[in-house]
Amino acid sequence: MKYFGSLLVMAILVVSTLAASGSTEDLRNPAFMADARKGFDQIYSLDYQDAFRTFSDLKSRNPNHPAPPLYLASVVWLRELFDRNELDLDKFIAPTYFTKPSARQMAAEDRKAFFDYLSECERLCNAVLKKDPKNAEARYFLGSMYGVQGAFAITIDRSYSDAFSKGKKAYQHHLELIEQRPDFYDAYMSVGLYEYVVDNLPWYIKWVAVIVGYRGSQERGFEYLTRAANKGIYAADDARVLQMVLYMREKRFADAFANVRTLHAKYPKNFILHLNQAQILEKLGKKDQAATTYREVLRLAEMKKANYQRIPLTTFRITAARRLLRLEDFAAALASFQTALEDPATPQKEKTSAHLGAGQALDRLGRRDEAVRQYQAVLRLPNLNDSHSQAREFMSRPYEGAE
Repeated sequence: MKYFGSLLVMAILVVSTLAASGSTEDLRNPAFMADARKGFDQIYSLDYQDAFRTFSDLKSRNPNHPAPPLYLASVVWLRELFDRNELDLDKFIAPTYFTKPSARQMAAEDRKAFFDYLSECERLCNAVLKKDPKNAEARYFLGSMYGVQGAFAITIDRSYSDAFSKGKKAYQHHLELIEQRPDFYDAYMSVGLYEYVVDNLPWYIKWVAVIVGYRGSQERGFEYLTRAANKGIYAADDARVLQMVLYMREKRFADAFANVRTLHAKYPKNFILHLNQAQILEKLGKKDQAATTYREVLRLAEMKKANYQRIPLTTFRITAARRLLRLEDFAAALASFQTALEDPATPQKEKTSAHLGAGQALDRLGRRDEAVRQYQAVLRLPNLNDSHSQAREFMSRPYEGAE
């Protein structure tokens, strides 16, 4: 069931959150399309405040269009996930991560704004459909609204039942849409993802799913995602993100890397995509390239390059150093640990980890006396996460690598 849960996260996380067809009267307006694209670029660049302002302005100038409130709700939700540090690739490919309750509560005003925006989107969609029940764009945005609700349910509220219910509605709307309009390429993203998820359900869930009418095909799922990535107007980048995650699950690491490299080249301010490259390079066994990428992210964060300054250095230095130690870049790992120790803002818990890590790096560099001094420093600090027993162990014998 946990494996199903992690797939469900993917199925509704990016289910047409930012995608939009360029077919309504408003979207045929070049100014509307330019502003919408500007907002999407800001989201992918992690500039959430700028995106919020862009979509707020778009909403004020197009009060009857269902897209701007949908986009505003998406910004509120994605900003919350960013603040929780939950947009990390490792978390989305971990089978159990979203089965655990979150330690953080969303601010009441943000939660209310999220649902208010979605209610407005739904109302505007239904107003259009009341006049024209076959309106493709209104059906698309209505399906997208359910997708965002489902994504919120699983990532924020950790409610599988609500998430699956909303995700199913999104799929149904978009499936009917592409049956009516096969050239509505953005809608293939959510349909393709749903196909993949249902086909990958564990056997003890799949037989129940088949009985109640849930069927899927992994092959067709990838085909539809590729169609959205290659031909979608706005969903192309969302589809590439989903492909990247699914490629990781299928151990198609080279394909995943090709996607993330393309995305980061397009959105160079997105440090998460930069880190994704390093993570995937690790999976590919390319240790030197992975280490080089981690060092580059750390360098840009220390330089406070645009948006990289949002990386919390007091903890990231330790995280990056641990990765570098694992990748056997001992000199770079040691330098990062030492920088953390020299920074008075580094929390005591992190300093304990930094002393221990510095000792391990020094051991691997053959500098045993200096390593022992680092382990002794650990013993002078509070015992956190069994740090004292680890320090004593490495004082008795040099650290030789991952246990």
